[in-house]
Amino acid sequence: MIKEKYITSLSKTLSYILRHNPEDFELKMKIDGTIKLKDLIEALKEDNRFNNIELRDIKELAASDKKNRFSIVDSKNGKSIKANYGHSIKWINLDYEEIIPPRYLYHGTTNEVYQKILKDGIKKMGRNYVHLSKNKKQARRVGERRTESPIILKILAKQMYEDGKSFFKTNSEIILTEYVNPKYIEI
Repeated sequence: MIKEKYITSLSKTLSYILRHNPEDFELKMKIDGTIKLKDLIEALKEDNRFNNIELRDIKELAASDKKNRFSIVDSKNGKSIKANYGHSIKWINLDYEEIIPPRYLYHGTTNEVYQKILKDGIKKMGRNYVHLSKNKKQARRVGERRTESPIILKILAKQMYEDGKSFFKTNSEIILTEYVNPKYIEI
């Protein structure tokens, strides 16, 4: 098993590459958000942190990631990898499945930000979508990335859907939407 610190560093680097900036590692991404694994490994070996990286390291990370951030897919040109959600790259098309959401979804945030959210709603900011959690526990984990005491917002997802808003399923427990108006938010 590879070391936890190494896994964390690798996970953050893959997220950066696959969600935001593949060109910083001189990688070409297809429109479906995939990058060839062999090209990714070659690029990572140029970084001193990963000069000994092997395919099994990336496979282990993708398989063990509790947030299901990455998928390894087969293609006619070999294996590729993609991020399942969290993209800021505007031109990719991940072809998410549109769904009918549950009655409630949740969003974890900081005390400093939640007053602004209650006024302006939840915006996608630099991402392509707003990310919502299926349960409070997951939303708490998301919020804890930014604060020890996150505020959990309840989103009236079913009502949003009935009012014509779209929701999309990812390969994880995350549900995506374009924007959450304050009228659909409860504390």
